[in-house]
Amino acid sequence: MTPEQIEAYLSKPHIADLATVRPDGSPHVAPVWFLYEDGVVKVLAETGSVKIKNLKNEPRVSVSIATDQPPYEYVIINGVAEVSGGDISDILRRVSVHYQGLEEGERYAEKTLRELDLCLITIRPSKLIGWSGEG
Repeated sequence: MTPEQIEAYLSKPHIADLATVRPDGSPHVAPVWFLYEDGVVKVLAETGSVKIKNLKNEPRVSVSIATDQPPYEYVIINGVAEVSGGDISDILRRVSVHYQGLEEGERYAEKTLRELDLCLITIRPSKLIGWSGEG
């Protein structure tokens, strides 16, 4: 994939697999929603989740975003993640609408804001590659 094709691919609501490293060195992989904006990957996670605990110990991550239907495509991102708190309402609304549409996304975001304590993971890519079976 060209850089332009990668950008276009990452603008779609694919499910990403976020790989982090546990304190014992073993991998942990979790499916996540994401937004790719301004050259970084943004993911929301519960503050007490395994991925957040792992990132506090080791910030290096890999993200795999692959289709499961022909024509098969994927983008793999290696990078360093930063965890931050604060007001996540805007990013939560944007990612929810991105994956669920306006009406359902707004509903989901409001419910999630009431029920969960989330933080933001910002991944700065050090390597980004893409492949498409379309040639």
